[in-house]
Amino acid sequence: MGRPYLDGTARFHLFYRRIPKSLDRLNWLPNTLLRLSVGFMFFSGAVAKLSDIRKFTAMFNSLGIPVATLAAPAVAGIELVGGIALMLGFATRPVSLVLAADMAGALATDVGPNLAQKYPRVWDLLSNLFYSSEWLLTGLLLWLVCVGPGYASVDALIGGHTAASASELKRRSTPGT
Repeated sequence: MGRPYLDGTARFHLFYRRIPKSLDRLNWLPNTLLRLSVGFMFFSGAVAKLSDIRKFTAMFNSLGIPVATLAAPAVAGIELVGGIALMLGFATRPVSLVLAADMAGALATDVGPNLAQKYPRVWDLLSNLFYSSEWLLTGLLLWLVCVGPGYASVDALIGGHTAASASELKRRSTPGT
């Protein structure tokens, strides 16, 4: 027989319950866009640093970073390789952790002290710190450490664990689903 009559509220609830299921099918998209964007930021920044390595090394020297002649090219190389790896979704979690540590270093040695000097009041300092690209990149990288690369990645192709695959395994192991 036909469908029983549903009032407007019941139809709304049926529709509303379908939204999360529909969005779950797209959970790979934000991670992919995030990985590509952040990866490109690191890659392009590293290319610029390596193209004028003397300037980048001089900046490290001015910040008092020990062994700047070794540290500057190493950091630029890590950012170059890390950026490529993120764009591909290869070793996403460990690469994201290393790059987050890189950003923490930039915050501690360059961004934070410069902002503290410019903004002595705590409110002003924090307001500007939280807008810095290094702070935001640290948060995005830590997000990738926690949730993984998503389906559209080399990690997923070679059997790496993604947030989506973990939730799918949990759903499959739950009786009655």
